[in-house]
Amino acid sequence: MEEKFTQEEKIAVASVLYNLAGVDYQTHEGESECLKTCLAEIEFETSDFVPIEKNQLQKKAYETIKRMTKEKKRTFSRMMTQLSRSDSHFGPSERAFVKEILIMCDVPFVHR
Repeated sequence: MEEKFTQEEKIAVASVLYNLAGVDYQTHEGESECLKTCLAEIEFETSDFVPIEKNQLQKKAYETIKRMTKEKKRTFSRMMTQLSRSDSHFGPSERAFVKEILIMCDVPFVHR
């Protein structure tokens, strides 16, 4: 049985994914499409959504992610990997950001 993300978890996950998509100061079409797919998977409504700014994520999102179940963390990790690879280039800024999330939020690395 797949667990549903709470609204707080959805906001935290969506904020991290939005920031990841733009961490290299470029958002390619593949990244935009992947982001939409990931947000649809967690049933997140983006109409009035304003992502948490990158410099505020540690304070406003990391604890929420850290408290998620292992299953949710694996889903989130897979989404970060898919998003990072969606423009065919997993660059150094994306790697550094993903590594920070994995370490600070106790998220396992899912490479597929």
